Parts: sequence; C-alpha cells; structure tokens
Amino acid sequence: MSPSATSEIARKIDAIVDDINDQLIDIRRDLHRHPELGFQEQRTSAKIQSHLDDLGISYSSGFGKTGVAAIINPAAAGRLIGIRGDIDALPITEESGLPFASENKGVMHACGHDAHTAIALGVATVLARLGDNFKGRAMVLFQPAEEGLGGARAMLADGVFDKHKPDIMLGYHNWPLLPGGSVGWHPEVSFASSDPFDVTVSGLSGHGAHPHLSVDPIVAAAQFISQVQNIVSREIAPLNAAVVTIGKIEGGTARNQIPDAVILQGAIRTHSEDVRTASKDAITRIAEGVGTATRTKINVEFLQGVGVVKSDPAILEQVVATARDILGDEQVICLPQGSMGSEDFAEFSSRIPSAHLRIGSKATDRATMLHRSNFDLDETCIATAVRVIANAALRLSTSD
Repeated sequence: MSPSATSEIARKIDAIVDDINDQLIDIRRDLHRHPELGFQEQRTSAKIQSHLDDLGISYSSGFGKTGVAAIINPAAAGRLIGIRGDIDALPITEESGLPFASENKGVMHACGHDAHTAIALGVATVLARLGDNFKGRAMVLFQPAEEGLGGARAMLADGVFDKHKPDIMLGYHNWPLLPGGSVGWHPEVSFASSDPFDVTVSGLSGHGAHPHLSVDPIVAAAQFISQVQNIVSREIAPLNAAVVTIGKIEGGTARNQIPDAVILQGAIRTHSEDVRTASKDAITRIAEGVGTATRTKINVEFLQGVGVVKSDPAILEQVVATARDILGDEQVICLPQGSMGSEDFAEFSSRIPSAHLRIGSKATDRATMLHRSNFDLDETCIATAVRVIANAALRLSTSD
C-alpha cells in the first residue's frame, strides 16, 4: 500500500473516530455505572452484542460464559487480525465522586476495562464502516474475567478459535502513568507472569503458657515468610525481575492459644520462564526446610497462573511505526521497563504472534492508579487507541 493511500485511509479513520467518539465515551460511562465481575458480565455482553447488531457485524457469543467474538470480512483474503478487549470489573467499592460512578455496591471498573470495551467496539465500528477500504479480515474479542479468573483460557477452552484463528493478535491496556494522547511500548516484556499460591502451615494447638506441648504454626509461618523474601534478593540475578508477595495471613483466634494451622496466600511475578520456574522451586524447597526445622507440615499449592506477555518483534515494529505515523514520534514512548503487573493476554500471545501497547490515560483531575477506589482515566485514551489499533490492523492485514 502506497504512503498516499495509507494517509487517505488514515484520514477516513480519523473522520469515523471523530464521528463516534461521543458515543464511545457514553458507552464507557454506561459500563462504568454498571460494572460486573468476571464471568458475570451479562449486561455488558448484551450491550456489546446490541452494538454489533446495530453495525451489522456477525459474531458468536458464550465463550467463557459471557465472551463475544466478532468477525469482520470473514471471507476476505489475507491474514486475520485479532484485537482483544477485556470487559470485567473488580470487587472494589468506588470512591471516585464521578457522576457516572458505580451503582453496583462493592464492584467498580477500577482497571479501565470499561474503556477497553469501548475501544474494542470503536475498532470494530471503524473497520466495518471503512467498507471496501478495509480489504482484510479482523476478529474482535470481548473477553470476560481477565482479573485473575482465567477468562482468556476459558474462551479458548470454549473453542473461540475453532472456526477462525487469528494470524496476529493485538492487545492494549490503559496506562495512568502516561498522558492522554500517547502510547507506550516495551521491546521485550510488556507484563509479568503471575503464579498465585496457597500455603497451609499445620502444627499442634495448645495453651500459650505451655508452648513446649504444642507445635506453633505462627512461628513457622513467620520464618517461611521471612525466608521467601530472600529468594529475590539472594537467588535471582539482580538484573532479572521478580517479586514474591505474601498478601494474606490467617491464623489463631485468641491471644493465649497456639492454633492448629496458619493459612497464607501469595503470588510470584517474573519476566522470564526460567526465573518463574526457579522461584516456584525455591518456595517449595523453603517450605520443606522450614517445616523440618519447626516440626510443622507446610503444604504449598500453586494455582493456575498466567505467563509473560511478550510482543513479537516484527509485529511490534509495525504497530509502533503505525502509532508514530498517526500520533507523531513524541507521543510514542519506549518505556524503560516492562510492568510487574500481569495480563492474561499472555494466553493469546503465547499461542499467536502478537503486539501489546499501553495507552496513555493519566487522569487530569486526580492522582490515581489502577485498582484504586478513586480510579478514573482521561477519556481521550479511547479515541487514541481506536485510531492506532484500527490503522495497525489495516497495515498488518495487507503487509507481507
């Protein structure tokens, strides 16, 4: 495709985005007012399907209970470009003061997935309205339950790619550390792996006055917690990224009684599969050692996690080039490091060549961050993402 043709299509995309921008913001605010937890996004899914019906875009639903897969130009030649937006909210009580704040008590869109849904609908709208100017194929996925519940895995298990499997996947996440109108990227790791784990420290209960007649799981749990913190500082190379977090402790009911057990919950985050494996092995080894030293039994159970999100270099190069063409060089930021947060887009990027962007969304009226009760975002991120991703989908669908 010649540069002049590309510029002409970019102008058409700009015109479509300008035309639908207010509608996309309204969609985002409606979803924000009515957030739904993972695998419970019935209303959200219905709104998505209604919008796709209005556009005349074919789709299938029910993947991962509430997920939707829309197909644009399914019979066209060339590569199928997948675009994924997540749709679930978090179990957080909103304290944002927004006029469109959550009406569902204890549930809020504190990670911006309401905007992600609007972006995915915007991309679908643009590609559909381009008509003959979009000669490629696209699949837009609306994924439930991204927040640690395995929604991507559930969609795959339900056969979302059985009939149509993308050749390339594009993912994105709003990023409150970057200003609106910008996008960020990292040449290596976008998001870390995350492996949650549960630990049960079993001892023998008894009176606090006679500890020698008991086996104290609280003391053992304290030693375990202390020692696992040494994994990152003493077993992982300093330039490798890793985090071991213990986020929950439960044990004991009275100040003068030694309990039978202590329950711990934690997670490991890393930027490489080697470090991921080494960290899990170290936790298992420490549990065995501390158990022996304290006469307790320490059981570690690793739950289903997600892998590292890495972009394919060749695809990322084209996406970043597109972003620079659309936004200008100064608005396309190479980030100094990947995030230690996790993203189950890894389920797609580990199977299909992919690229992932972070969309600048820094709120202009508050200091906030993802997963905070006062979260809001700069809604210009919606139009920015739609423009970049739609243009990238066009470019990737027609390039060799």
